Amino acid sequence: MTKIDIYPGFLGAGKTTPIKKMIQEAYKGQKIVLIENEFGEIGIDGGFLQDAGINITEMNSGCICCSLVGDFGKALEQVIGEFAPDRVLIEPSGVGKLSDVIAAVQKVTNAEVSLGYTVAVVDAGKVKVYMKNFGEFYNNQVETATAIILSRTDSIPQAKLDAAVELLREKNAVATLVTTPWDQLTGEQLLSAMEGKQTIAEE
Repeated sequence: MTKIDIYPGFLGAGKTTPIKKMIQEAYKGQKIVLIENEFGEIGIDGGFLQDAGINITEMNSGCICCSLVGDFGKALEQVIGEFAPDRVLIEPSGVGKLSDVIAAVQKVTNAEVSLGYTVAVVDAGKVKVYMKNFGEFYNNQVETATAIILSRTDSIPQAKLDAAVELLREKNAVATLVTTPWDQLTGEQLLSAMEGKQTIAEE
């Protein structure tokens, strides 16, 4: 069985950090394929990935969410057929509709392939301005995510963090929200939160 997890996040949100943490800690021992969109935030160096035994397929013909929906599905089937991974991690372009990526993934799901987590990585200090400036694209990531991990929560005042959480909750009342600073979290704790087994948040 192959699970497909999607990690969207606007450029600069820092989504590479939780992906690395999940690979090193939560997904240890699993066969993983990471698919990156070259217009996304490619901050994971090849050396790290090779050491972890991970194969990279870079999508270089455009945004996964737009022109590549058809080709993306074929590429995904090819990757799964060739590598038979336990898990596929998709790091899509920073600007794009998460719902479109999910739709593309759902077209290749079957008895052996399932959609896992959709984890939006959000810069806690930019929620309000991004909702205003990027509207539909940003809000779609928030609304469609099963979990929302906030970055840089320890570098903004508590009042601003509370306001950001409130705005996110208005768009998505059911997603697991993680506000704990990342250096205080393990990959296992993040995975547990994504599975809805525990909520990790600042008291």
